[in-house]
Amino acid sequence: MSPLLPRRTKTIYLRQTDNIVGTGPAFEISYEEIGIQPTLKTTLYAITCSVKDKPDNSNLWITAKPSDGGDISYFTGTWNMDFWYTVRNDSNSSTTVVFHFFGPTWEGQYQCVIEYEDADLPSIWSQKSVYLKYTTMSQIHEISFDRAYMLDYDRRLFLNNGSALHLECKVTGVPVPKVVWKKKGHDNFIAQGTMLDVSSVTEADSGFYFCTADNGLGDPVISWQTLEVKVLDFFQPEMKYTSEPVITKTLEFSHVWMQVVTELEVLVNGFHPPAVTWWKETESGREQIMIDSKSNLRFQMYDGFVYYPETEIEHKLIIKGLREDQVGAYVAKAENSLGVAELHFTIIASRYTAQR
Repeated sequence: MSPLLPRRTKTIYLRQTDNIVGTGPAFEISYEEIGIQPTLKTTLYAITCSVKDKPDNSNLWITAKPSDGGDISYFTGTWNMDFWYTVRNDSNSSTTVVFHFFGPTWEGQYQCVIEYEDADLPSIWSQKSVYLKYTTMSQIHEISFDRAYMLDYDRRLFLNNGSALHLECKVTGVPVPKVVWKKKGHDNFIAQGTMLDVSSVTEADSGFYFCTADNGLGDPVISWQTLEVKVLDFFQPEMKYTSEPVITKTLEFSHVWMQVVTELEVLVNGFHPPAVTWWKETESGREQIMIDSKSNLRFQMYDGFVYYPETEIEHKLIIKGLREDQVGAYVAKAENSLGVAELHFTIIASRYTAQR
């Protein structure tokens, strides 16, 4: 992950010469991993340069040559960037850079350098260097799946017996984490890699699945999601009456029919859960019944809520205030990918008297 702010460096033009053995100062460069940045999960470093027999009138610096081929950065005691790092002069002959954030642009080769205050004298660079690598801990962001799969509110994924299962463990990390898939109740992993593919599932494949990721930084990470996969046999809709298919209403006065409530009820089963709609038979064909929010005398449809696909669900069509044009034939229709089922109702008015 790149730093949140652009890198700022002190640009100084120096002449590089080889360190002459026996005549130049002896450099020592070392580094340590000081922890993990809690937000970005990146490795943080502290790098130290020290020199024995440091020449008078000279300054000790640490330089970085980035792996992306960018400009060399100079870390000096006179240019501290408290947000990204801190330069600490431990003594006249020792300097330490402590990183608070270590982004990919800081990865590269680090060296020690001595620059003489007398511009006529060359700068001396250490022959030894260390390479600081940008690394991040493994992070699992989600378990993704085909949105065509059916998922209920308890995060259960329902599949038909014999269908294909494809899951993906979304991970990040540098180096790339090793991902394995596991199933609760099984000691060993069931698949390696970010993808879990089962070409034809059976009931034995039902269970709770999760993934783990490990790239050697910190402890292995376990997905916060555990996805339940349930393999069932899908079947087309089935319907039965729970109210009379033929309903007769006797209407005497206009103020009476306004209070009449007529209920058509069916019980619907099917998997995956069918979509249920209600229709009115007219001279021009079927018309789907919709709620008219502007009318006090309107059709209202109350659908059941699917909590579990093997549970039969009751569906109702409630007509508040029966008018003459609402007398007639009705159809309840249930449909899923495997088929369609219908039940028919008839509302009859034995007498209708309208007062003016």
